[in-house]
Amino acid sequence: MSKQTGAAGPIPSAGADRTVAIGIVLVLSSALAWSTAGFFARMVPIDIWVVVFWRGIFGALSIAALAMIERRRFGFDWRRAFTPAGIALILISAAGKIAFLYALQNTTVANVTVIYATLPFLTAILAWLWFRERAERRTIIGSLVAGAGVIVTVSGSTGMGGGNILGDLAALFMTSTMAFMTVIVRRHRDVPMLEAAALSGIAAAIIAFPMADPFAATVTDILWLAAFGIVTQGGGLGLYTMGARRLPSAQAALLSASEVPMSPLWVWIFFSEVPARETFIGGGLVLAAILWNVSVEVRRSARAKAAAQ
Repeated sequence: MSKQTGAAGPIPSAGADRTVAIGIVLVLSSALAWSTAGFFARMVPIDIWVVVFWRGIFGALSIAALAMIERRRFGFDWRRAFTPAGIALILISAAGKIAFLYALQNTTVANVTVIYATLPFLTAILAWLWFRERAERRTIIGSLVAGAGVIVTVSGSTGMGGGNILGDLAALFMTSTMAFMTVIVRRHRDVPMLEAAALSGIAAAIIAFPMADPFAATVTDILWLAAFGIVTQGGGLGLYTMGARRLPSAQAALLSASEVPMSPLWVWIFFSEVPARETFIGGGLVLAAILWNVSVEVRRSARAKAAAQ
């Protein structure tokens, strides 16, 4: 991380170290929050449209609240999100939220996690196809390894019935929507991410409402769905956004990868959902590709920092 300067000169290293430490805690906390999605989905096995509605509402409110707390002002800049790029981001994110919940209900949490972990590589491929952003050789190699991991993982679903295949495809679609969102943000950096994320929750709830009977859910179900939205959206996205600003991008990506082994762990412990052998093999390939790519970037950043001192 490069040295920062203020009005009085360089910021003391103790202050910089504290900023990094806070960033690490926030990103790890976001990974923990995201990893609980499968647990919440299993806790409330009700109609998917009811889940989409309440998770979208509570997720949107939690993101808005967190943004106001971080900015220390009462207000949310909704209007900045209503640009062509912002509207595209909202609708793509809403579609991804629906696909994510369908995937959680129709395949194993481990499969969803493994497929979603290929996001960095899928994003790199999409960025190259869209605006010819050059991908490094290690990214291409990592993409091939991660792709092989997904193929192995999905192959384990063939013996579990068509529902698992459909769930895997939904997870792949959801990951694709996240890749599109990432590339849109890269091309249109003026789009406010938190505002778009909150509005996508509202959009998902609006889409779900005609097909759902939200108040058919019990009070207990609604409370669980409130926790689902607050923890995985406000906690996951909000904390990651706050933490990633304090860290080099490679370090933030490495820490967020801790979600991969944690997500299947909760449903394994609480619901005895044991991943298939192919999921272990495929997940190992994907995680190895992530860690190899990020570790190379971390070493490169460390060498650049040492050379600058």
